[in-house]
Amino acid sequence: MITPVRRDWSPKELFSALTPTMFSAEPSTIRARWDKLWPDLYTEYDARHLKQELAARNLIATDEAAAFLSAWAIDEERHTNGFIRIIELVANGSEKDLRERLGARSHDFGPITEYLKDEFSLLVMIAFDEMCTCRAYAAEKPFYDALGNNTFHHWLRQVIADEAVHSMNAVNVIRARYRDRMGQVGAMLDSLIRGCENLRYSGTFVLDYFGAAYSKELLANSRLAIMRNIAKPLPA
Repeated sequence: MITPVRRDWSPKELFSALTPTMFSAEPSTIRARWDKLWPDLYTEYDARHLKQELAARNLIATDEAAAFLSAWAIDEERHTNGFIRIIELVANGSEKDLRERLGARSHDFGPITEYLKDEFSLLVMIAFDEMCTCRAYAAEKPFYDALGNNTFHHWLRQVIADEAVHSMNAVNVIRARYRDRMGQVGAMLDSLIRGCENLRYSGTFVLDYFGAAYSKELLANSRLAIMRNIAKPLPA
């Protein structure tokens, strides 16, 4: 059985030397920071709802996928905790308030039911979604640089690396358990890209493609990356 690649790092340790007083700013700047960071936080937080939905649908069929999703969920919780701390530091947030807001949000998996047909479909979607997120985060470097502390640059690099690993881990499960269906991946990615054009994000973690970073070029390049990765031989 293949096992997921894991990365070991801690947002708590990374941000331990920073305090909110280091990042005070005008109210308009604080608001802009909040508006930028809040969607990043809640989409990462929504991973727990996707995990619950998969369990309710009894969608996970292989030990490899179960191991991948277990590792993935832990990492997404790490990202959630990190974004909460960043909002506390730079946007006048409080963990208590943020978690209350997160807990009050609704979640509707109806709009993405067609992509939750089986484990294979799920893995293709997550592999693509994590690749898109990896590239979208990479485009946000100017925002984090503008905060004025190199620690945020290190945070961004860690999150980008996590997302890239998640995508590759999903691809590895596909290559290990679904070699007979790998020829379907291209068409499935095309369907995802077409479908997300008119999809309203509803708290599902996946397909959260709003914001300027999620351009048609980014989606197309992410598709190409997944197709290249699918074609690679499995690691020994």
